[in-house]
Amino acid sequence: MKRAQIVKPYEPLVVDTVAIPEPPPKGVVVKTSYSGVCHTDLHQWDNEISEGSNLVQFIDNPDYKLPVVPGHEMSGIVHSVGSQQDQGDDPLKVGDRVALYPWIGCGKCGFCNNGDSNICAKNLWLGFMLPGGYASYIIVPESKFAVKLPDSIPLDVACMFSCSGLTTYSAVVTARPAVEKAIVRKGKANLLIIGAGGLGLWSTQIAKHLFKESTVITVADVNEEKLKVARERGAHETVCWDPSVSDGNAIQEAMKIGGYDAIIDYVNTTKTTNRAFHCLGMGGLLVMVGLFGGQAQYSLPKMVFCGKGVQGVIVGTLQSMKDMIKLVADEKLISPPMKYLKLEDVTETLKILREGKMTGRGVIDFNL
Repeated sequence: MKRAQIVKPYEPLVVDTVAIPEPPPKGVVVKTSYSGVCHTDLHQWDNEISEGSNLVQFIDNPDYKLPVVPGHEMSGIVHSVGSQQDQGDDPLKVGDRVALYPWIGCGKCGFCNNGDSNICAKNLWLGFMLPGGYASYIIVPESKFAVKLPDSIPLDVACMFSCSGLTTYSAVVTARPAVEKAIVRKGKANLLIIGAGGLGLWSTQIAKHLFKESTVITVADVNEEKLKVARERGAHETVCWDPSVSDGNAIQEAMKIGGYDAIIDYVNTTKTTNRAFHCLGMGGLLVMVGLFGGQAQYSLPKMVFCGKGVQGVIVGTLQSMKDMIKLVADEKLISPPMKYLKLEDVTETLKILREGKMTGRGVIDFNL
């Protein structure tokens, strides 16, 4: 099988060929069809991510070791099945089309035992601690982490479910109580989505289907072309936060329809989170998702006096991924645009992603 590995930070990924692996007793081996190129892969290649006032290296985690096969957005066909697979009601078999859930935990703690392996402290994520999707075959430790797909969902779309799709679904579900409370209180609700990239487009469609019609969905971005697509995907209002616009004017423009009951920030820099905080209405909730880095600089007493809240979201649970897949199949949601590439081109793609010149979601197509 072919794979691409990060051997050293910033250096080109090394593509080589090794033997196809055998399945673990309770797991499966999946022949990869598509693997998404996520912005987190770029942080991983750089071996650092901002925690606000400082940079943290991936290799600071003793369970993370180079070389590593990255990639955590994966779909494909079951190639082989372990001898001790859980038979359940509908066991996996060779040839099944699947999307992979990469956020695997220790399987023993209270988080894992309650379906929250994505926030297990002893994580064993595919593409990080375990080999991921930048390979033509993937080992899945337990078959439950390979989710069968409806025939109506193409495999290229399905690879996005494990990160970008799941993250947006979880963010909207997290915002839902604040939106529903506002509708009870006022008869309507205002939702602001910051960022009109792939995640923002998923989020706009999901919110349209999960929230009542009395919810007004506004999308903010620095790019008018992206905002045009957001309107096509169902946004009621859009706001262009041009980099030259002051914070005061940006907030004033966004609040023409009033304060927001929930805001989902897919950028999450110092600038966007401060703008978001000031755009929140009484009792509003800010849902933080983006990992672009920075520190919050807003008034703590205002959080108290205005009853505002802040909640972080890190991808989502296995059940949420299954719910997301069902929603996409039932409601025929439209995926963000995709740009297909060969495995050998992944280093150049990461460079393009760093420069902010990627149009659509980069997807490694193992059929090319």
